[in-house]
Amino acid sequence: MEKDLEKSLYWTKRAAEHGDRDGQFNLGWMYENGLGVGLDVKEALFWYEKAAAQEHDLAKEKLAELN
Repeated sequence: MEKDLEKSLYWTKRAAEHGDRDGQFNLGWMYENGLGVGLDVKEALFWYEKAAAQEHDLAKEKLAELN
């Protein structure tokens, strides 16, 4: 994995785990697209749900699209 992608995943995951809704959305997107992590739609939905619960509009759109 490229160093920049590794760093991006680290900081995105850290933000998501600390409740940042943009971090949660971005981590969901990474899982949905297999970017830096294994492709995992179930995990993507988990993070999209967390972001949507905090009124993240794009996360809400993704949930509607994937469900």
